[in-house]
Amino acid sequence: MATVSATRRGFLLLGLGLLAGCAKKTTLVMLPNPPWPALDVPPLYEAETVPPRYQPPADPGPLPSSPSRATVLARSKWAQGEPATTQMNRLSPVRYITIHHDGMDPFFDTDQRATAGRIEAIRRAHRRRGWGDIGYHFIVDRAGRVWEGRSLQYQGAHVKNRNYANIGIVVLGNFDRQQPTEAQLASVRQLVSSLMDRYRVPSSRVYTHQELAPTACPGRYFQQFMSSLRRKGRLG
Repeated sequence: MATVSATRRGFLLLGLGLLAGCAKKTTLVMLPNPPWPALDVPPLYEAETVPPRYQPPADPGPLPSSPSRATVLARSKWAQGEPATTQMNRLSPVRYITIHHDGMDPFFDTDQRATAGRIEAIRRAHRRRGWGDIGYHFIVDRAGRVWEGRSLQYQGAHVKNRNYANIGIVVLGNFDRQQPTEAQLASVRQLVSSLMDRYRVPSSRVYTHQELAPTACPGRYFQQFMSSLRRKGRLG
């Protein structure tokens, strides 16, 4: 009996050891909690679907004076193909804003031609996935210029299952491997503030991609910037 009890105790200790190892591994790979609560998160929908009983809104019209339409480079300045509007859904009244990095190889160019090529490469990659157009509504480049992406008339494709009523902004670069420029940081803050004002989106509904999905986007350096804005009450 003593031998059997010892054997059982051995198996029990082994099992506890294995459980502890799994728990430790899980802790290491889990993303940190968002710096603020994920309030009022919409139901889960696929990237290009519309919720039941959806009613398309009227055209939201131009952005307010800061930034104005004059400071947003038109889609025609970079896109080499037209959007497939039949593959996109109308954007419901805006309630959320989500910020991304492109997450490709580091990008350091600031000239307009190279930037246009980078954005077009993203559009083509998104079209190959069967999406109607580039998934983001706005793009912010290394020089701080803001480019028009997918029309604000249409729902984006930038956070899987969370695109409903959600404006997507992508910042060019890979911010796990490079720092954003001061011009990018200033433009993102201005653009987000403008959109928050235009659509009455509170700061509690402005997210980074990793706060809505298991991803490293928008990279550690840009996440630090966004967390700092929130902590200092400077978002919006």
